[in-house]
Amino acid sequence: MSVHSAKNIIRAARIKAGLTQEQLAEGICTLQSLSRIETGAADVGPATFQALMEHAGSPHGRYPVFSSREDFDCFYSLKHARFHLDAWQLTSAYEELQQIEDKGWADNRLYYQEWLLLHCRLQFRSYCCSHQQNYQALVYALHITRPRMDLSSFSGLLLSQNELQILISLSQEALYLGNIGTYLEIHAQLASYLASSKFAAMDKERMEAENAIVTVKYLIGRKEYETALEIADFHRHRMAVNIDTTFLMELTFLAGLCCYYTRQSSLSEKYIKAAFYSAHVTENCYATVCRNYLTQHTDFQLSRGMSRLPDIPLREYSRKTPPTQMSLSEGLYDTAISSSYTLGHIIRDLRSEQKITQTMLCQGLCSKSTLSKIENDTLQPDIALVETLLQRLGLSERIFVFWGNEKEVKLHDLKFRIIHNQALPKEITCSYLEEMKQLLGPEDKLYIQEYLMNKAMQQESAQERIAGLTEALMITLPDFDIHEIKRYRLSWKELSILNNMAHEYRRTSESHLSSFYFLQILAYVKAAKPDILLQNNFLPLTNYMYCHSLYTQKLYKDIISIPTYICTSIMNYNINALGTYLFFYSQALGEFSYTTEAISAATYSCAINTLMELFKNASVLEKYLLDDFSIKLDY
Repeated sequence: MSVHSAKNIIRAARIKAGLTQEQLAEGICTLQSLSRIETGAADVGPATFQALMEHAGSPHGRYPVFSSREDFDCFYSLKHARFHLDAWQLTSAYEELQQIEDKGWADNRLYYQEWLLLHCRLQFRSYCCSHQQNYQALVYALHITRPRMDLSSFSGLLLSQNELQILISLSQEALYLGNIGTYLEIHAQLASYLASSKFAAMDKERMEAENAIVTVKYLIGRKEYETALEIADFHRHRMAVNIDTTFLMELTFLAGLCCYYTRQSSLSEKYIKAAFYSAHVTENCYATVCRNYLTQHTDFQLSRGMSRLPDIPLREYSRKTPPTQMSLSEGLYDTAISSSYTLGHIIRDLRSEQKITQTMLCQGLCSKSTLSKIENDTLQPDIALVETLLQRLGLSERIFVFWGNEKEVKLHDLKFRIIHNQALPKEITCSYLEEMKQLLGPEDKLYIQEYLMNKAMQQESAQERIAGLTEALMITLPDFDIHEIKRYRLSWKELSILNNMAHEYRRTSESHLSSFYFLQILAYVKAAKPDILLQNNFLPLTNYMYCHSLYTQKLYKDIISIPTYICTSIMNYNINALGTYLFFYSQALGEFSYTTEAISAATYSCAINTLMELFKNASVLEKYLLDDFSIKLDY
């Protein structure tokens, strides 16, 4: 496809939104800078581009262009920091934020603004912060793009996601400081602004959930428990359906507190324990925060299990005081005097650093000549190809938002509907697949692979599914040999196909191949060392599927030994997979009469399944433990 330039995308979005250049540029860059972007005299980095597009109410992106390798590294580090914070892995987030500071925020004020936001979020989640200092830092962060902003009147402005998240955090800090007037001013505007915003659905719902947490805390303080419960439960349920755990534990705990105050003891225990144990198993200090609140502010009766578990320490992280003045760039660079750092350059440099040949990287995707042109910036690849090349280099393509033509937008939308709606009836999934099929042409082989993989998973028998998955894998790897997996560089889709093949083999006459495939995938991860953002897309599933497969084959001893040779910490970022893993792991412990350990693992599994609204899984596990091992689970 022909990739649209930034100047055309931004200008078209501005005109469609009925905005002047001055209105669009406000808070992001100067009017002169926007004019230079729209005429092609200046190019724009991804953070500035996204902010402009969000102001215009457009969800579209483009191929990102960076000013330098340091610019790209800083951009990617910010994604890492968010990833760790979303999972409450605070030390890892702090280390990532330190690296960004050491890079000088790549001389980009929008990177610095996001960095300040994330640092304040880290401080708050550590529960060792100075709320006054956090409030001041957030005001400073907001003034980077909105120097004259009036907190009592911002509903008419065009705001980016970072600016909205800063405002949500400001309202929370105002509440903790007792500045109720400021909280109410911000809150009233935020609720209506988010409701009418045009952000992508999942982004919008996540911001609404974060804002709901602050609202519920305010209502609890006013003892309006029933209203608070209604709000907390609505957003808790929506996050569970979205499999989005960023704010799920807080919402679940707050819903449990509201149930406690409204004397719904059974529901209160269910929610509070689900939040506490889910936080504790992922080494999340929120478990300590929950227990401290219960013992200090309520008469809630802790169970023996809740009382006996050790604290997850509350760690204090060094605070950052913004300078009196700081001069950073707008994230623009002159196209006449600056050579940009493109995706082609990223692919070239990463391939060189990993000592991967062009032949190895492009195998089954494109010709060596095509890859050379991509790396030299004489050819722009289509979206599916560039995503797959990045994945084979160990990067998650999900950090980028790409601009595609109408057909590619539809294919992307269908792909993610299928991924995120696996609980839908089979006929709806099949209708999505049929719609995808109608869009595909012979040139769309990577989307054909996507279609074939999802179609295979709709087949009735394991053998039919394996045959369909094999057909999908052969689209890009026609001569693939599982015994030689380390000779390849694999995309997320290829690894997902192998994951599913391994899982299907467990119920066939060749069940031994299940363990073999899983072990080969794990060996590949160890050798290729994909980035943690990419690992998170498939490795938690590998771990729980492997455990499930061993359980099906009654190889209980092998299950118990998994933690001795597999690092399972990646599942702290995907607690849905962790809950399923512990479901089978706890039963394997029961087979060898490791009763204490079985109760611990099963407790965590039941809590996670309750958190994710997989209530049947929790009750089934309790029944299995009682029936098979006479273990009564009373957590």
